[in-house]
Amino acid sequence: MTSDVPSGNAADRDEAHLARERAEQQFVVGADALDAGDPSAALGHFTPALSSSDEAIAGRAALGAAEALLRLGRDEEAIELLHRAASASDRALRFQAMRRLATALVNSGDLEAALEVYRGAERLAPDAAIRSHIATRIGWLTQEIGGSERSARAAFARSRGGDGAAWVVRAILIVTAAVSVAAFFWTDLWVDLALIKLDGGNDILSVEPWRLITVALVHGSPLEAGVGAIQGTAIHLLFNLFALDLGAKLALRLYGAGRLLLWYGLGVVAASLASAIWLPTIWSVGASGGVFALFGIALGAEWAYRPLVERGTRAALRQIGGLIMINLLLGFGLNVAGGGIDNAAHLGGLVCGLLLGVSISPSRAESLHSRWGGATTIAGIPEGLIVAGVAALLVVIFLAWPWLAGVRATLPI
Repeated sequence: MTSDVPSGNAADRDEAHLARERAEQQFVVGADALDAGDPSAALGHFTPALSSSDEAIAGRAALGAAEALLRLGRDEEAIELLHRAASASDRALRFQAMRRLATALVNSGDLEAALEVYRGAERLAPDAAIRSHIATRIGWLTQEIGGSERSARAAFARSRGGDGAAWVVRAILIVTAAVSVAAFFWTDLWVDLALIKLDGGNDILSVEPWRLITVALVHGSPLEAGVGAIQGTAIHLLFNLFALDLGAKLALRLYGAGRLLLWYGLGVVAASLASAIWLPTIWSVGASGGVFALFGIALGAEWAYRPLVERGTRAALRQIGGLIMINLLLGFGLNVAGGGIDNAAHLGGLVCGLLLGVSISPSRAESLHSRWGGATTIAGIPEGLIVAGVAALLVVIFLAWPWLAGVRATLPI
């Protein structure tokens, strides 16, 4: 004889499964609310998940609820939950909770307790860059509480490895500076790398597309242009290197080395194409189009994913936003007065960077989603598809740039 009524054990298993699914859904909705900047709504969704029988879900909910409480100014409750999450068996969850707990303890003034938590977090750090960052905190806290100077020096020594990806920024700067200096003394190299679009009616750019990228490696004018080229090239190169260093470090902090290299290249190409369409007969040089792309990436990320961007970065970006506006207005003013600022390139790079920054969340920023599921993107579109779409659009624009330049020539501006 059979029955459609499940046994008690089966019913219990089904109910437990449904309870886990409900708790997981509460966590997901809470994480969405927190990443969207609504900690009150997030807390309402995290709280039911705290009682989940699944340790992983309950621990993640505790970490999320603590983050929401911290943003609401309820630090004592948050610290209690972070202590709970820091005792989880999952190593990644325990590390995230300890790192956040240490920060909360510092903000509450309990520096000695924060130091102990940081020491535990350093042992659990998933990579050298994060471990180096925590070691720096340990060194400063050790000095702040009057601890052993020897212990502080040891912590700082551990931190000196820095971010392993920082070499990418240095490499970009070194290559840009070295090639620019070489091109300054070697006129043929300068001419081979500059962004020449139309010359004497001939379409140079379509035949020599590498100029879309190499334009970022030459600055000013070659020495052959005269003594005045020395000062002009030096100012142009040094200013762009300073801005490139700033923009590259911001993008690296938010997105990592791989994206920095790829997106900087896309930004330079976008800037070059905008320049070709708007100023087809003018030769262009300089990395500023790529710099504007890097600034656009960081500004786009700050605008679209503000809760994921740390306060120090947000403060720097507010200043950069003002500098961009001043630079563009100054460029338009100088051009009216007969100057040679390629604002088309600046705007092209900026738009490309904004598109990437708005479409893809900062992969190196700490959000509840990125801790367990990777970076999020606009409308859930795969990141690779977004980047491929931007690259494909640039290819189409490159193929059509002479026609687009002709259309631009008919405009009254």
